[in-house]
Amino acid sequence: MTTLALASGLTYLFSGVLLVCLFVSYARKRPRYPPGPKGLPLIRNLLDIPADYPWITYRDLAEKYNSDILHFEVFGSHLVVLNSAEATRQILEKQSSITSDRAHSVMLNELSGWDTDRTVTFMEYGDSWRRHRKLFQEHFRQQAIPRYHHAQTKGVNRLLKSLLDTPEKFSAHIRFMSAYTITEVVFGKEVEPDDPSIEVVDDGMHTLNELLNAGVFLVDIFPLLRYVPSWLPGASFKRLAGKWKKAVDDMYTIPYNNYKATLGEGDANTCLLATAMADKVDQDDARVVDHDLMCLAGTTFGAGYDTTATALGIFIMVMAVHPEAQISIHEELDRVLHRDRLPAMEDRKELPRTTALMYETFRWHLPLPLGVPHQTTAAIHYNGYFIPQGTNIVANSWAILRDEGLYPDPETFRPERWLNADGSLRNDMRFPVEMFGYGRRICVGRHFAEDIVWLAIASILAVYKIEPPVDENGTVRALEADFTPRLFSAPKPFKCRFTPRFPGAESLIRASV
Repeated sequence: MTTLALASGLTYLFSGVLLVCLFVSYARKRPRYPPGPKGLPLIRNLLDIPADYPWITYRDLAEKYNSDILHFEVFGSHLVVLNSAEATRQILEKQSSITSDRAHSVMLNELSGWDTDRTVTFMEYGDSWRRHRKLFQEHFRQQAIPRYHHAQTKGVNRLLKSLLDTPEKFSAHIRFMSAYTITEVVFGKEVEPDDPSIEVVDDGMHTLNELLNAGVFLVDIFPLLRYVPSWLPGASFKRLAGKWKKAVDDMYTIPYNNYKATLGEGDANTCLLATAMADKVDQDDARVVDHDLMCLAGTTFGAGYDTTATALGIFIMVMAVHPEAQISIHEELDRVLHRDRLPAMEDRKELPRTTALMYETFRWHLPLPLGVPHQTTAAIHYNGYFIPQGTNIVANSWAILRDEGLYPDPETFRPERWLNADGSLRNDMRFPVEMFGYGRRICVGRHFAEDIVWLAIASILAVYKIEPPVDENGTVRALEADFTPRLFSAPKPFKCRFTPRFPGAESLIRASV
């Protein structure tokens, strides 16, 4: 063998050993991410993230990989999906100091009006968020909610009458009830369905539904596209964002400015905003106070309007699909109310079956099955897996509430699961908190929302039977629970009947408004 050949052979051998060493070193140093689809070069898991019914896909993947936590990577960005109550407790609760940030979306937060400096839900975790959350907690803590029961009762009673007059428009009626109640609580103003402020709020909230249900925008993958002129072919997202931004700006500013113009008139001096203004009267910077109060009003609509209406829509759909679930509730309501009055919040302790029905409705389906994503501000570990800083974390609340270990026979709608044999509420059953989020990002308005949903459920069933529709021959038509497939998931359009339960029900309804 020549010296040249020997040198060449040694070079190849050395190169091979070096490559093996580098590979072993890389493999040892590469973080152990949670399991998930392998993905493709460059785009990684872009094609693995489902657009429709993602909560079902994530649950199925968790079963496939035998893991309650999944990992996806797209263009260097990490997504982790939590599919168990234990994972959410360990990551979003115990490590909430570093898992409470929000992901930043160019389309949502910069172009479409849902700015991180005024929408508390999307604010980054920091001092500004703490200041705004403290303001919300002052007015929506559990002890403060009874002051809003009068407005909630008025809204629910109006709903009962609307269901009597035009039951086929029940979906519009529950949306108006939600807007009516929030408007009276926040602004001290009674509104009618044709009030311009209702349209302004509805248009603003519609943009959020569109954004959540549109899927991924290219500008969120390639942020430089934000600078593309809106007139350029292919820049339709810029034109759409401009339209949405105006609607969101109007939702924040018009009702608030109208309120300020009516200060000194009637209930405008006793509403939530009036109380908040009085509390902040000693603040030095009037602009900060004005901005914070506008955020308080706008975010109250943003957080509570659609979710409350959708939760009631889910309840109505489930009752139409499972009318037999109403029988024991009707009996309980009649025993307590004697068919001569409507329920009040003070009756809740005497109506455990009604509360169990609400809990089971929350468990059955959520308006936001995946909630609002959190983001890590530091790297964390869970069960030996590495989750990098800046990872978006999604809690699959739908899967958690269908966990057979927590809720036996989870696919069956069964309110009795929340009750003891004697009909009292079980203390060992965990409240479906997933409806309202996790950790430091849990919804501040959850007590307000729970109260109005409970009161609406109790009041509707006190006077109505909810039944599936009938055809032109009077034959009952089969109805299945079916929900829209994107991030904000509501019942698909359906028909049902609201039938007064007893002879005096109609007069009881009309006397309440």
